[in-house]
Amino acid sequence: MKNTKLLIGLVAAMSLLCAQSTLAVPIFQVYIDGATTDTMEPDENTWVITSSEFDLIVSGAYGPSTVSLTEVTLLISIPEGETGTISITGGDGVTLLTEKTAAPDGYFNPNVDAVLDLLENETGNAAGYDGYSDKNFLPEDTQFNNHYPFKEDVSDFLLYGLGDFEKTSNAVSNYSTEEPIAYNIADGEEKVYAVLISGFSTAHFDVYGYEDTGECKLFKSTWEINPASHDATYMVPEPATILLLGLGSTVLVRPHRRRQPRTRLL
Repeated sequence: MKNTKLLIGLVAAMSLLCAQSTLAVPIFQVYIDGATTDTMEPDENTWVITSSEFDLIVSGAYGPSTVSLTEVTLLISIPEGETGTISITGGDGVTLLTEKTAAPDGYFNPNVDAVLDLLENETGNAAGYDGYSDKNFLPEDTQFNNHYPFKEDVSDFLLYGLGDFEKTSNAVSNYSTEEPIAYNIADGEEKVYAVLISGFSTAHFDVYGYEDTGECKLFKSTWEINPASHDATYMVPEPATILLLGLGSTVLVRPHRRRQPRTRLL
């Protein structure tokens, strides 16, 4: 009995030790430069921007047991039935993923071919498809969170391969929507992408990838995704907001008329 308790305590202690840095900074995050924390019902915390052109920051953090971060994939959830255009450039290269592709340890990422034509500016795979209607694209044995709008009955999906993320000292910040941003506090890599969107009313950004661990033998290398508190969303401004902005600009550019003196009537 004592040996069992000792083993359980040892396992718990090693688990805590190996997870310390990932508790502070998630393995994967997405953040939009200049975004504000807002609500995308029923998702209560996400980084939101209404400009259709912005810089997207994707980060991969190394914990004490992380050996490598590979197959990093940008996942975009868009409303079902919508089509539009998306341009993503930067980092060290971006690849639209539309066909089943071999990944580490005998997995596939994506796990199936694209089945929808969502992008008007992309030809897609041999069948002409560039998007996914459900989550069958996920690698085998993934256990990702099911936060809004990362749901099959709400969204269609687009995937972009971002390659590997390297380990550089203090290169990663913590872009939590629940507390102030903490800059350059973790090892890893951040990549910046210029994004331009049209046609879609919203586009929600998540990132997942393959974390290979080696130091903590209790942990198995696995696929990881960002927490729901570290995601980002583009939203078309509401009509009332657009109207207010238009009225404001009209007031700003309206020329001032010189007051004419009144003529007194006798």
